[in-house]
Amino acid sequence: MTEENQTQNDEDFDYGCECAMTLLNEPTEDRLNDLIDELDEDGMISTEVVYGLLATILMSMNEEEHEGDEH
Repeated sequence: MTEENQTQNDEDFDYGCECAMTLLNEPTEDRLNDLIDELDEDGMISTEVVYGLLATILMSMNEEEHEGDEH
């Protein structure tokens, strides 16, 4: 893999994380539809964007579970 490809992958992953955080901070149907439209503009969502979304959501869920354990 070339360095240029890796840089694009990193940017896509970061973008996925950013989208997930936006949705987690404002979990409304309108926000979800906006993100879907934005992501699907090119007709295809890059794998790294999906990985970023999933990673951020999973980390958020884990944080919530651990917060519950402390009480």
